[in-house]
Amino acid sequence: MTPYQFYTDICQIRSPEVIQTLVDATEVRHIKKGGFLIRAGESQPNISFLMEGLLRGFFLDADGKDVTDCFGFRCGTPAMAFCRLGEENISPMTIEMLENSVFYCVPISLILELQTRYPEVTMFYNCVLITALDEHWRMKQVLHQYTALQRYQWFLETYPGLVDRVSNKNIASFLGMSPVTLSRLRRTMREQQE
Repeated sequence: MTPYQFYTDICQIRSPEVIQTLVDATEVRHIKKGGFLIRAGESQPNISFLMEGLLRGFFLDADGKDVTDCFGFRCGTPAMAFCRLGEENISPMTIEMLENSVFYCVPISLILELQTRYPEVTMFYNCVLITALDEHWRMKQVLHQYTALQRYQWFLETYPGLVDRVSNKNIASFLGMSPVTLSRLRRTMREQQE
């Protein structure tokens, strides 16, 4: 997918001037598996959209153990560890590549400038924020109201195919359980299907 197609088809931006400005400013970044888009504590100057590949966002808990907060695998997923533009954009988490990945990166300063002149840019950014907020609250509900088995079933439905692309350790961390618990659940589900 070209940047032009991304901004018109995925972002639904209609203004030819805005589209061309974004296309001209878009940097294509290729990051290899095991590489990082950003590390916790670094400033993030761009909004980056995942075009291909697989990423995970994680932070360290009080004991220094990494906790998987999110996965990104759908084309167009914003890879941002914060939601405020224009303020200090210090990342509270690290975004790591689980597969070779490709991003379209646009400077935050340009987005801020375009927002002052084009309401559709603000509307698009609002849609990104609403989607992120919906996912955040859904995840809270899943973690606190579902049993371990229900959380795993939700993961399988919500993230189709990821179970074969992500380590058990990262899935377990994301679902708030130990790898041992996840292994037991997977074994139980296999036995029930036989």
